[in-house]
Amino acid sequence: MFRTILKISFRNFLMHFRSIFALIIGLSVPSMLLVGGLSLNDTISNWLKRSLDKNFGVADAYVENPRSNIFFRLPVDQQAVSSLREREEIFSVLPVFETMVRLEYDGRMIDCLAVGVIAQDLSEFVGSGLHLPEKGVIISKDLAQVLKIKESEKVVINTAKETVELLVSQIGEDGFLNFRGDHLQYSGAIFVNLSDLQPPFGFPTRVYLHLAGSFEKHEEITTQLQRELKLNAVAMKARLLNSPANKALGYLTISFSGFSLIAALILVYIFTQSFLDERKTTTITLRTIGFKATDIFATLLIEGLFYLIAANLIGGIFGLFVGGFLLKRLLKISIALSQGSSFIVPQLSLQISPLTLMLGVLGGLAVPLTILMWRIWSSTHKPPAQLLRIEQESNSAFGIRRYMGILVLGVAVILIFLYSRFWLALLLLAVFGILLILPSIHLSLAFGVLLIFVVSFIQPDETVTAWDILQRASVFFVAGWLIFFSLLNPLRKLFSKSLSRSSVSAFIAVSYVERHRRNTLVISSMFSLLLFVMVLVLCIPYNMQRFVKERLQTGLFGYDFMVVYNPLKLIFARGEIEVAEGLKDPARVYVGQMNDDIIAFTDSSFLESALVPVEKNTQWRKDLLDTGALVLGYFNDRTRPQKIEGNVRSLFGFGDSESMVFTVIDSFDMRQLMVPVKYVASTNSLPKRVRLVPVLLGRVDKDKVAQVKEFYSKRFDFPLYVTEELNRLFGGIDLLVQTAVTLLYFGLISGFSGIAFHTVRSIVLRRHLSGVLTAVGMSSREIGAAFILENIIVASLGIVIGVFAGSLASKDVIELIFTLFGSGRFVFPVWQLLGLVFAVYAVVIVVIALPVILKRKIIAEALRTQE
Repeated sequence: MFRTILKISFRNFLMHFRSIFALIIGLSVPSMLLVGGLSLNDTISNWLKRSLDKNFGVADAYVENPRSNIFFRLPVDQQAVSSLREREEIFSVLPVFETMVRLEYDGRMIDCLAVGVIAQDLSEFVGSGLHLPEKGVIISKDLAQVLKIKESEKVVINTAKETVELLVSQIGEDGFLNFRGDHLQYSGAIFVNLSDLQPPFGFPTRVYLHLAGSFEKHEEITTQLQRELKLNAVAMKARLLNSPANKALGYLTISFSGFSLIAALILVYIFTQSFLDERKTTTITLRTIGFKATDIFATLLIEGLFYLIAANLIGGIFGLFVGGFLLKRLLKISIALSQGSSFIVPQLSLQISPLTLMLGVLGGLAVPLTILMWRIWSSTHKPPAQLLRIEQESNSAFGIRRYMGILVLGVAVILIFLYSRFWLALLLLAVFGILLILPSIHLSLAFGVLLIFVVSFIQPDETVTAWDILQRASVFFVAGWLIFFSLLNPLRKLFSKSLSRSSVSAFIAVSYVERHRRNTLVISSMFSLLLFVMVLVLCIPYNMQRFVKERLQTGLFGYDFMVVYNPLKLIFARGEIEVAEGLKDPARVYVGQMNDDIIAFTDSSFLESALVPVEKNTQWRKDLLDTGALVLGYFNDRTRPQKIEGNVRSLFGFGDSESMVFTVIDSFDMRQLMVPVKYVASTNSLPKRVRLVPVLLGRVDKDKVAQVKEFYSKRFDFPLYVTEELNRLFGGIDLLVQTAVTLLYFGLISGFSGIAFHTVRSIVLRRHLSGVLTAVGMSSREIGAAFILENIIVASLGIVIGVFAGSLASKDVIELIFTLFGSGRFVFPVWQLLGLVFAVYAVVIVVIALPVILKRKIIAEALRTQE
């Protein structure tokens, strides 16, 4: 019997493969996206494994003083170092002093890690001879390749304390001499003699360890060291390999593809329903002549499984190309965002293991196969007499639905009182329950309008969460469906008379859309969901970029150049920023901390020339020059005390603090400024003992930007050209948006496949009706136009709902965001959206018209008796 079942299933698969090939392409989307996303994880994992040998070598772990931070590197006790050398599970140790320096060579500068060592210790640790004399430096291979440095050439390093010229004695090959930090976060490292760095607080600040055993054993050893020696011990190789962040990129990409996956699963439902409808006659015949329900179930399941396997194999193959595309796009985004920084984006090539490919294919198969099995089981286990009935809702089914609606409504009402935070989602559930009890197009329309009204006029509280935004967006989406779907029947009646006079094709198309509501709902839902998300992805970044550009169109308070004093220099003493040649209208600001909020002390130049768009008068500029005067920032609480007292200290805890009392002369809304400063005073109130971070603002001509940036880079400060930074940021955001929209295009593949399949199936199932219409005088062209128009209406319903709901949801989200800033105006990106809609329509028309043209012979010869 099994052989017979397999033979029947395979024969049917071969007979119908060509007719549903377009549907198979759509069904391949889940495995395509899963393989593409998982391939990114494999690529990163392979890169990390290669990096262990290339950039770590024998360095498996490290220990350091638990009180150390990014600015203060406190020494490890020498007794602890001696204890480490004596342990059997530790093969070798390397005491070091680490700090960040700025390396300069041939006019190029880059920030990197400087490792101060004793040459003999380094040689013993790496297990090979090396050449590191005084005033010499070993440069890691990756860093040397970036700056094109060769041996015996001179480089300059700028520390927080001094500038030192060094001779390149060796280029570090693969291994620890090519170190890039314990997280691979640096562009490279340089190794210098300890005497050339002069640790300010003692030596060593970190000890690297070469450990015995596997990576799991390394974690056990470091845990034991941390407990016994009271040191911060980290198995850096094991941490790097086992970090969940390594898998985040692939999973994040798959989550971005979530809506496309949902659209593909809707297509699975269409396929399953069509598959069972076409096999209904065969199922009834086989049941009548005595076949068991389990045998029929197996026959249909195996045939359906053939289609799904074919689809997922195609998806797995194309998923490799998707992974390559995503990798290139993400590397491009990383390069755009890191341009101008010291981070070097690694060159990655796509890697995927056979196991990952298999998991992607099986993962894309799991949910579709579950849906297929459930639908086939429920269909094949009905009695033949029930299968022959015309599908009409019985009184018992209506009663069950009503009781279900009462249950859903009751649960929703109870949960609203228990979980008020999710009242919008529960309100949707209650509306669903009411519509199950009282199905009515008028009630649907009323609920749709009511939901939009409720969300539009009831704003959330101050603490807006992602759940609030998700609930509100869901309400707009469901409300759009309730409104437009309830209008189908009235619109058909409204246009039926005019359509019947002007175009019989249009009348037939509208009639079939209204009659086959289930098919219309299912296919339209794919387009509506994807267009809904696409509109959100287009509108939200567009408005945020526009908002930031408007706020910073004159720069930062009218300045387009900013220099931040290197906080590392504050370890040794207070300092000032020199004014470079080419920097015009300089103004000084000193930034510190008071009562856990940021305070800025501005000089008279800033108060005279700064552009403050939120100011209502300029009197505060004069009053702020008084000693002890202060302007207070607020969010929502406009209460303005007369006096404010607090401890002013450095942002990074350097030096002393000073207790100060200020008189509040004015206030401003912090949401309307693009800097997180709560207190503003003048330099006349500057504390004497606190090491504040100096900031220099000014204006620079475009042709002198490079010169001014080089001037401050050589002094190990941080120059920022505001316009350039914004362009870099917006360029990266644009690439991210394009990538997100591209992932949604894969969902549209499912939509296009579904509409094409629906067109072909409509032509085949209505071939006898087409023959009748031909006999009464309609041409095959008019009948074909009816099919095309019918499916365009189905797709248009989804497109209109998606754009309508997406526009309302985008406006709502943007207004919530602008509420946090206290101002802002939503602008609809008309041309971008029109381009998207026209592109979707163009493809829809092609995928609909093509089957109609190819099947025109069926329409023309519909009355002929089939052989």
